[in-house]
Formats: sequence, structure tokens, C-alpha cells
Amino acid sequence: MQELNFVSEIAVIALYIALIALVIYLIRAIKRIVSAIDNINSTIDNIESKVDHITTKTEPLIDNSLLITNDIKEISSNLKIQSAKINGIVDTVKETTDSIVGFEQKVQKEVETNVFDAINMVNAVSKGVKAFLGVVSGSKNGSYKRNKAHSYESDEDMY
Repeated sequence: MQELNFVSEIAVIALYIALIALVIYLIRAIKRIVSAIDNINSTIDNIESKVDHITTKTEPLIDNSLLITNDIKEISSNLKIQSAKINGIVDTVKETTDSIVGFEQKVQKEVETNVFDAINMVNAVSKGVKAFLGVVSGSKNGSYKRNKAHSYESDEDMY
């Protein structure tokens, strides 16, 4: 049993030594952490002073940007109003153009109809005159004699 006590005492001593080493390691780690925190604090103080300096310089810029923003809003609203007016004008022009195109198509249809009627009438009159001349001249079958300078397949090709 004595040996067991001796081994347990050695184990306890080893544990105390390990605990002391752990405490020493933790103290060093805490010192490093404190040093890092001090560095962070000094960096934060440095950044804070720079931010204060920047803030004092940017305040006029912010004020100017607010004025510019208000001007842009005003210009934008004016552009919207002008755009609405232009859209109205474009719609009116489109309607007028559509009306003009419709009118032009209607006039073209009427003119074409009248021109075709006139051409048909002239063609009919010319055929009547030819038939009349053929009958008056006494040619066979009532057809008018013509000199064939050009070869036409029908009377319509002639015109």
C-alpha cells in the first residue's frame, strides 16, 4: 500500500506541476490578449480621430449632395411633366397621321376607280369608233383594216 501511496503522491505532484505550467501558459496568453486589446484600442483611437477629421470634411459635401438631390428631383419631376406633354403630342401626331393615311387610301381608291372607269370608257369608245370605221369603210366582218407595223396579241396590248 505504501507503494500505491507513493505513486499517488507522485501523480498528484505531476498534476500540480502540469497545473502550474497551465497557469503560466494562461498568464502568458492573457498577457498577449491584453497586448492585442491595447493594440486594438490604440488602432480604434487612431481610426476614431481620422473618422472625426473625415466627418468634419464630409459634412459640407453631404449638404451639397442634399441640394443636388433636391435639384435632381425637381428636374426629374419637370421631365416627367414634359414627357407626359410629349406623349400627348406624339399620340395626336399618330392619330393625325393615321387619319391622313386613311384619307390618302380612300382618295387613292376613289381616284383609281375613276381612272380605271375612264380608261375602260376610252377603250370602249375606241373600240366603238373602230367598229364604226370598219362598218363605214366596208371591210369584211366589220373589222377595221390596219397596217401592222407592230404585232399586238390583242387590242388591249395596244394601249
